[in-house]
Amino acid sequence: MKKRGKIWFFVIFVIILLLTVTNLFGVSSRYGDIVTPIVKSVSEIRFGIDIQGGVDVTFVPAEGVEANETQMEAAQAVIEQRLISLGITDYELYKDVDRSRIILRFPWQSGETEFNPETAIQELEATAVLTFREGYEVDDYGAPTGVTAENIILEGADVVQADALYGQVNSSTSEYYVRLTLSEEGRAKFSEATAKLAAQGGSISIWMDDAVISNPTVNEAIDSETAVITGSFTAEDAKSLADKINAGSLPFALSAESYSTISPTLGSTSLRAMVIAGIMALILVIIFMMVMYRLPGFVGSISLIGQVMAMLALISGYFVVFNSFTLTLPGIAGIILAIGMGVDANVITSERIKEELRSGKKLDAAIKAGYQRGLPTIVDGNVTVLIVAAILMGAFGTPDSFFGTILRPFFFAFGTTTAGTIYSFGYTLMVGVILNFVFGIFCNRVMLTSLSKFKFLRKPQYYGGLKPGQVAPVTKPIGFIKNRKKYFTFSGILIAVILVCSFVFGVKADVQFRGGAIITYSYDNSFEESTAQGIVDETLGDTATLQLGDNAATGKSTLTITLPGSQTVDAAALDTLTENLNAEFPAANFEQLEVNNVDATLGHAFLWKCVVAVLLAAVLIMIYVGIRFRKIGGWRGGLTAVVALVHDLIIVYGVFVILGIPLGGNFIAAMLTILGYSINDTVVIYDRVRENRRLHGKRMPFGDLVNLSINQSLRRSINTTVTTLMAIGCVVIFSLVYGLDSIFTFATPIMIGMVSGVYSSVCLAGPLWAMWNARHEKDSSLSLKGGKAAKQPVAIEATAGDMREPADTDTTEALPDEVVPVNAAPATAQGPAQKPKSGQGKKKKKKR
Repeated sequence: MKKRGKIWFFVIFVIILLLTVTNLFGVSSRYGDIVTPIVKSVSEIRFGIDIQGGVDVTFVPAEGVEANETQMEAAQAVIEQRLISLGITDYELYKDVDRSRIILRFPWQSGETEFNPETAIQELEATAVLTFREGYEVDDYGAPTGVTAENIILEGADVVQADALYGQVNSSTSEYYVRLTLSEEGRAKFSEATAKLAAQGGSISIWMDDAVISNPTVNEAIDSETAVITGSFTAEDAKSLADKINAGSLPFALSAESYSTISPTLGSTSLRAMVIAGIMALILVIIFMMVMYRLPGFVGSISLIGQVMAMLALISGYFVVFNSFTLTLPGIAGIILAIGMGVDANVITSERIKEELRSGKKLDAAIKAGYQRGLPTIVDGNVTVLIVAAILMGAFGTPDSFFGTILRPFFFAFGTTTAGTIYSFGYTLMVGVILNFVFGIFCNRVMLTSLSKFKFLRKPQYYGGLKPGQVAPVTKPIGFIKNRKKYFTFSGILIAVILVCSFVFGVKADVQFRGGAIITYSYDNSFEESTAQGIVDETLGDTATLQLGDNAATGKSTLTITLPGSQTVDAAALDTLTENLNAEFPAANFEQLEVNNVDATLGHAFLWKCVVAVLLAAVLIMIYVGIRFRKIGGWRGGLTAVVALVHDLIIVYGVFVILGIPLGGNFIAAMLTILGYSINDTVVIYDRVRENRRLHGKRMPFGDLVNLSINQSLRRSINTTVTTLMAIGCVVIFSLVYGLDSIFTFATPIMIGMVSGVYSSVCLAGPLWAMWNARHEKDSSLSLKGGKAAKQPVAIEATAGDMREPADTDTTEALPDEVVPVNAAPATAQGPAQKPKSGQGKKKKKKR
């Protein structure tokens, strides 16, 4: 049996190796000159517009028109047709019927150097022109020519409605078809034209702008209000044609309510910086794990590589039958963060194995117990992160997505305000957590158990145990409960400082929340700033703020224009501004790097959506913690955990205020990330309290129980935080070096929030829970005794005013390091044992 078990390490290692090689290089078959891909490499990953460059725009009906669902579908069809005409096939398009909005994202065109996103937006928002023309004659560019260009039979106003239907037309066989309903004037025009063309066996071509969408043959003269178009349609074909025809009779044009653009130069540099940061983070975490945990650290590092490769496979689609997920810069940050958080399971189990070995267990029993006792902690911690990831994807993803549908009751009032960058971060975070169960728990356990069967690898010191005759250093437990007032005072002062800074420095809101416009240009040579100010003010019609700077990503100087208040700028005015600046300063060669243009109404809706997302995450986490720990006062623990979370969120908010970072989408993503990460630390401590309660029962005062559990979990909390800080620290450093402000302002608050999360979990959540629990038990005791507290329960349970550390004679001080064995005797855990009074605890008095 042991020999058979040895092979599993090598089996999993080979699987991870194959996954790595195929991920990096892909797999394809070749037949002659034809190469057919089988497995996609990471080079096939589809990147978002913040990396590839592109446009994110929200269209609404012009002049406040309330469009119905049919009209919105028709408008969507117009945009799709125009995107194809522009050669744009890689796009994301969503409609929000309730708010009469259409959201579009499309990347910068590959190989295009003169692509003008503002011109593309203007073309997309223009009123559709629908025409029915005689015949189908086109020039070399596909535009109508000859008789087709000269003879227009019908225009959009002549068509009342187009419907996609299924039924019998000219035979007994049912089929999909499109039925046209014509106006009175349209009926007369159509009757005359079809009579002529039916005799000639001619056709009528249907055009949207300068693109043909159908070319039906005229079978007979039609003199009625309706006409039928057939052509072996599928349901989708018929609906698509009907939508396009309906679009030609829309009574409104589309208007770009808000939009943002980004240069591909800026995005490509950002990608390079984040890839380097990811590689450095992985290397540092692997080195740390192997130094700290020896053989378990080595196995954990292999599992971590497998986890990262599996994440990349799920993002790229891996097999060609699956589509690639759109990866953004925050999504890459999510991968890097998952590298740090993915070590969490390895640290917990490695610490548990070390603990079991030092308590006297044999190697096999220690490994088994380490994974068994670490599993509940890992599950609870990861579930809280999954809650946050699900909310990120549901609130900021597409409304028809899985989580978008589930969470629709909470967010439907705000409409479809998608944020692809935040959604991508939530996706990578969720994938990382799920894969942590596969690699961090299952694969890690199988591989370590397999290696432990080799005789030369059975020395306890390889797993964190002690060498024969070695004595572990004695570490005195820290009195977290005893020092609670110091921690509370420190946190109070910190929060007060942040509030003062809020009034002194003020709180800045990003255009994502308040609405407005920020335009960033790059330029080559100097120019007269006062003259540029005049051009900007005259073109945009208001006094804007100009700021000069440098961009490390492009290596060029930058001009940032901020419009006052929530004023926005349309695409035509922005195009004119660029032309005017280059006309006045031709040597400067102004080029747009980035544009953020958000309507105030849309910004406010996005703000409230973010607030609801944070509140929902906090409530769900509190409910989960309350249910999981209900047997030891879980609801009180859940509320104190939320208090600690609020502390961490205030710290994150303070970082934004002190650094002068505007509050926007990055702020909300950082807040939600800290919610999931900080509660993870708290849950680890709570899990240990639950385990120790089962071991010691109520013989140990709850305050001492919490203090013991915090000390036992302290090494794990510190080490997991160190690995995560290594990962996110790489992101901060490289974003600072490469001038990636959007990533720096996202990662820096997360890094500081993680430090705060460990502090609040250890120094605030546990002591607060112990205080509340002691007060609750004291009140319960008073209630049961009719106002007279029983002396014995109060002495054992330790009230809030008597939550002292165990006496200095406590034998826990003689245990190795700071870890106290979970199987220690109760007297060891709480100090000198107290003898029960005569007859106490032996018999229960029968109730009459």
